[in-house]
Amino acid sequence: MLDLVVLGIVQGLTEFLPVSSTAHLLFAEHYLGMSRPGLVLEAALHLGTVLAACVLFWPDVVRIVRSIPGLLQRSAGPGKRTSDPWGRMAVAIGISTAVTAALGLTLAGPLERMFESIRATAAQLLITGLILLWSRERGVRSAGGATVRDGVVLGLAQALAIVPGISRSGVTIVAGLALGLRRTEAARLSFLMSIPAIAGASVFALKDVRMATRMGYGPLELLVGAVVAGISGGLAIVWLVDLIRRQRLIAFSAYCWLVGLLVLLTAR
Repeated sequence: MLDLVVLGIVQGLTEFLPVSSTAHLLFAEHYLGMSRPGLVLEAALHLGTVLAACVLFWPDVVRIVRSIPGLLQRSAGPGKRTSDPWGRMAVAIGISTAVTAALGLTLAGPLERMFESIRATAAQLLITGLILLWSRERGVRSAGGATVRDGVVLGLAQALAIVPGISRSGVTIVAGLALGLRRTEAARLSFLMSIPAIAGASVFALKDVRMATRMGYGPLELLVGAVVAGISGGLAIVWLVDLIRRQRLIAFSAYCWLVGLLVLLTAR
């Protein structure tokens, strides 16, 4: 139970910060000496942070969901796009989720094997540090002006983050900035994109729940970990949104390099 509480705190604090929560979970499990029952621990903890994002962005989630029936009923011809900002966000999020899911399912086997290497994960965290150097605001677009192209680009960026050590929030925020979104809008769209993507991946990974039960991680332990991850994840979102309003994400580059190098030097 204590291990799950620790992992819940680690997951919650790092899911939305641009430092790769998956890398930190793998590092924590390694140094705590925990045996990994497939991906079910990560799945349960990720579901906790998804709930935190839903709560904090509930008004946005409701408006996006309400826009979907109108999109389905619209009989616009080819090349025409909705002028409803919530509908545009729904389309972009839907496309990004589809792109991420397609690549994730196609590469499921090789990707699962990547979770077995702590040193490789640390090396990939160093790459996240490099990516964050490009976190400069280049435009003033809002998330409500998202396009199909934005959805494809952000979906590809999110798919890259399936690799352990590559930060999902970091790479999608940087991609959003490259597309001309304001810093706060890039972060907002990144968090909203995380809800269907992480929820879908977590449900898929719950196939390992029987293995987890045999290893002593029962429903209560997983629930406690998810709740702790949700609470700490909510705090991390509030802090990061406030930070992004004031400055770039370069400080996280140094953090990724420091942690990555420490693990490379100490992991066996």
